[in-house]
Amino acid sequence: MHDTTGAVEQHYTSERLAERILEAAQAADAGPLAPAALAAADEFHTGGLLTTRELASFADIQRGWKVLDIGSGIGGPARILASEFGCIVTGVDLTPEFVRSARVLTERCGLAAQVTFVEGNALALPFEDGEFDAVWTQHVVMNIEDRETLYRQAWRVLRPGGVLTFFDILRGSGKEIDFPVPWADGPAISFLYTPSETREFLKRAGFEEVRWEDTTEANLNMLAAQSAAQTASPLSLRIVMGEDMPQKMRRVVDAARDGRLAYARALYRKP
Repeated sequence: MHDTTGAVEQHYTSERLAERILEAAQAADAGPLAPAALAAADEFHTGGLLTTRELASFADIQRGWKVLDIGSGIGGPARILASEFGCIVTGVDLTPEFVRSARVLTERCGLAAQVTFVEGNALALPFEDGEFDAVWTQHVVMNIEDRETLYRQAWRVLRPGGVLTFFDILRGSGKEIDFPVPWADGPAISFLYTPSETREFLKRAGFEEVRWEDTTEANLNMLAAQSAAQTASPLSLRIVMGEDMPQKMRRVVDAARDGRLAYARALYRKP
């Protein structure tokens, strides 16, 4: 396997993200600064705020849990887990500007005591064994080729009985997707595995499957609407992912509709 860390980081690198998001929120009259008010720009996965809330409920995330958000981006889901579900959240991400901006936005939302962010690699998590009650990922694994190491790292940092939950895009029919898409401008940093391959990786890592749901059909209309909304407000994913974000999202819609991509959410437990 090739080390694509630098290329992935470069793909997501931008400047002054927090500041530009705050400016856009003011221009859009988004209301009092709060995690939900920023969701149009800081929840860059299909369905945004709605699917973050749904995943937390799906996994029965409990108040007071210590949650590790792998690939935390600029911190949207982490702030929702803290503010609405009462969790203590640590986010880890490769991209320095994501981590810096996540800290700025979290401080502005008054959540710095509950949410922290660190730079780090998901394949070598900088945390102690058994440190967390839950590990969480949304639309992160598409940039990670070495899934076995990813899931073994997640297993390591969970306490016995802790859970891994995710909402991810997986390979469908086997045909190639068209680029660019939100997570990659080309195949060099895009690594898609089928649901069966993913389940096998998790089994080999030591996890027990609790729930698995194919959400492809449910997410298709949501993604199409999300793509169309990108030009309706200055507060949008275009700030983070570029002006061509609507076109990238439409390619994902097309690939999911014809079976090249699939969506799944799942819950696994460490025995």
